[in-house]
Amino acid sequence: MSRVYFHSPTRTAELHGSERAWMSGLVEDIAVGMLGLHSAEHVDRLVGMASPSHYIAQHADRYPSGMPLATAYRLSFLHDDSYTEPVMTHRGRRIDTFALALNTALQLGSDQIKLAARLHGACELHTWVDGPNRAWLADVMQAGVDSGVYRRRMPYHGLEGAEPGRWTDQGWDDVIALLRERDDEPVVTSYSVTDQFPNPGPDAEYNDDWYRGDTAVQWRLGMEWLRASTGLLEMKPDDWATYRFEHRLTLLDLFAPDWEDRLTQAIAEDDEAARTTSR
Repeated sequence: MSRVYFHSPTRTAELHGSERAWMSGLVEDIAVGMLGLHSAEHVDRLVGMASPSHYIAQHADRYPSGMPLATAYRLSFLHDDSYTEPVMTHRGRRIDTFALALNTALQLGSDQIKLAARLHGACELHTWVDGPNRAWLADVMQAGVDSGVYRRRMPYHGLEGAEPGRWTDQGWDDVIALLRERDDEPVVTSYSVTDQFPNPGPDAEYNDDWYRGDTAVQWRLGMEWLRASTGLLEMKPDDWATYRFEHRLTLLDLFAPDWEDRLTQAIAEDDEAARTTSR
């Protein structure tokens, strides 16, 4: 079974992959709910922005009732990446719908929904929390467990199906305990089917120190890479309310009266950020 790992230099805790799936469902449900498919204007906007070669645009006549379009977009949120035909475009530019879904949850959700979006969107990329902020993040998680936004445990299913009275711990309690254990070490995430941490980053093949070093050296080099990544992966209270992924757009922007201006501005800001990064 897949896992979301929370690594510190001292030890690692893990969250079950079923809880990652649960968090992705929370994010997607908010996004799909905000599509507003009861509105003909919204449906026209969505179909009009679909990439001409994408199946949503090619089969738009199948979506008069709205619900099949919601299903199509939900699948597209899950599979929109740089290697596939873009789901949505504006003036010829891809609008990443996965980031759109994440940002909508970040805009509308509680702290616990924000954390679900941050983990679902970036656990593979090694989103992380610094030592002094570990207790704050533990508080966010504990509130999510106590309120039922996150699931402390699930009924156990064996080969014969569900076993009454037997439960599976989802891992939140140990992750929270790890965060509370100390405040002088960062905690970094990874996903079980992708690269683990410590990770040397994109320049690994040129970094002889990484391959010659012990675990402490690898942690130091890995954190130097993460800290140099302009802070985009760090979870911290300072920008918790304003953090957004990629183009920073939400579905609220997509259906705003000045939506074209908002999308054009977001593309321009993306271009400027790319130029600044490449210098």
